[in-house]
Amino acid sequence: MFRGFYTLTSNMITQERRLNVISNNMANVATPGFKSDELMTVTFQEMLAYRTGSVDKSSPEYLNANVHMMRVVDEKVTNFEQGGFDMTGRPLDMTIIGEGFFEIQTPQGGSVYTRNGSFTIDDEGYLSLQHIGRVIGSDGEPILLQTDKIEVRSDGSLYFEGRAPIGRIGIANFVDYTQTEKTGEGMFLNLGGDDNVIEVALPVVRGQMLERSNVSAMDEMVAMMASQRSLQAAGQIIKTYDQLMAAAASDIGRV
Repeated sequence: MFRGFYTLTSNMITQERRLNVISNNMANVATPGFKSDELMTVTFQEMLAYRTGSVDKSSPEYLNANVHMMRVVDEKVTNFEQGGFDMTGRPLDMTIIGEGFFEIQTPQGGSVYTRNGSFTIDDEGYLSLQHIGRVIGSDGEPILLQTDKIEVRSDGSLYFEGRAPIGRIGIANFVDYTQTEKTGEGMFLNLGGDDNVIEVALPVVRGQMLERSNVSAMDEMVAMMASQRSLQAAGQIIKTYDQLMAAAASDIGRV
């Protein structure tokens, strides 16, 4: 009976964490370029039982192997699959076809990476992602536009009214995606150092388009309902266990 408490409690903890991940996915279903997350679970490590002597413990005798917790959280995995596309007609909206990320320089001086190309022009005329920072060009510097009368070529080059070149969007990619960490609003941090970030040699960029989030609202709703039912069922069984233990404790010694 006591082992059941471990199993049910581990399930409730896992389902609560899964619901947190699902809720974050649902909250960003309309965020351009957002990549969904999935919680992965594993079977908890077996606990080995041995008998040892009271003095000489050099030769323990194996008795049994038990698992008190059935499933526990292993890691959170990001789905980097490309989402669909929406035509917006806004001249500063851009999307990447295929692999790659826009590099954004934050006010603190670091860089974050995103597939969200919903750009604007900041107070000083730089191409920027609102509330995040300025877009980095292929030369490693922020892109100064001063105007939204631009044309976006397929290689990421920007032209003023289709004639005068302004610069080119820098498209970066990661050597090892596991060396990244997702932050707020679908941004990614590089944790693998400079060697983990490479420039995409032949990027494909489209203007007046945005990549949709790759979150499937229907799949997330189904997963949410399944997790909630599992959580509720575990809670009800734990209550039953508690009642049985209370009855057993109160009835001990009665004839």
